[in-house]
Amino acid sequence: MSIDEAIARGRAELAEALRQIEARLAEDRSRARAPLVRQQHEIRRMLDPGYAYSSQAGQDRVVDRLMGGKPGVFADIGGYDGVTGSNTLFLEQRRGWTGVLVEPVPAQLARATAVRRCPCLPYAVAAGEGRADFVAVTAGYTQMSGLAGSYDAALLDRVRADPRHAEERIEVETRSLSTIFDEAGIGTPDFVSLDIEGGELAALEAFDFDRHRVALWAIENNAGSPDLGRIMRETGHDLVEFCGPDELWRRRA
Repeated sequence: MSIDEAIARGRAELAEALRQIEARLAEDRSRARAPLVRQQHEIRRMLDPGYAYSSQAGQDRVVDRLMGGKPGVFADIGGYDGVTGSNTLFLEQRRGWTGVLVEPVPAQLARATAVRRCPCLPYAVAAGEGRADFVAVTAGYTQMSGLAGSYDAALLDRVRADPRHAEERIEVETRSLSTIFDEAGIGTPDFVSLDIEGGELAALEAFDFDRHRVALWAIENNAGSPDLGRIMRETGHDLVEFCGPDELWRRRA
């Protein structure tokens, strides 16, 4: 088999895998969608050189579709370096969105500031304002840093099991979501990406959903906690998609 034939065969197999994934997605509305949506995103990226969505599991593609391709305002909470697996980079660069990115690890914040148009703020999100200990993963799963007091213990064990792992403890400033929105001057974002390694529930429990009527949320829920769903449903949101570890919630009209 020639190289060209091998490439053609590989593309055909990927296209068939994509067809099977999309057939399953058409029938299944359960959490089993999560890995399928991610695989769909990854295969489309391999097959289509013009596929520009940059997220880890297709979150930006879902938001773009739900927004009808129109620009809006985002808050990227736990935005890492602003590029790798970003839920908002495509929206900012290709759709003209504005917003704010929040990242407490200094090295990653510097990288984000260098490449993103939006303001990049040096905070960890918590229930309120203050200072707190933070686990900064410096080698291995560097995208999985988080507040020491709220980091999911089982997840942290898996992160630390990586043979490449290194971490340091740093003290960071904390801010509530409301304070961040006010400081950034964005009032009510259209889309919030919330990825803070186990701190999501505390941040949401303290959030004023009536004051900030966010249209769309992508919330990491690694543990599949039902409490997250309880909060979102009680505050008027419907679960519209699973993208890898993230749940996508839309506010009811």
